[in-house]
Amino acid sequence: MSGKYLSYLTLFFNSTLFRFCFKDKFPELLGETRELRKVFFETIPIKSIDDEKWFIDKLDSLTTTKRSGNSIHHLENQIEEKLFDLYGLTVEERSLIKSTALL
Repeated sequence: MSGKYLSYLTLFFNSTLFRFCFKDKFPELLGETRELRKVFFETIPIKSIDDEKWFIDKLDSLTTTKRSGNSIHHLENQIEEKLFDLYGLTVEERSLIKSTALL
């Protein structure tokens, strides 16, 4: 995956899906911190995308909306659902990830 997918990766690494993977794949250290090493990042599957335009548009909207002080909740939900669809997650898997993100 080349650097042209920066918007997609930015949204992925800030998603509840990544946080779920992060808690699962990165070992916990003292003080509820996690060990950040390349070997653990390599265990997280990053799906390829054909077109980044949707992700570019959403990231731009998210940034603009946040800067204006408005709620970004609806945009975050759209992004989460797009990522869940990309990974082919079931309703049960989506619920598990969303509930774990609240912890």
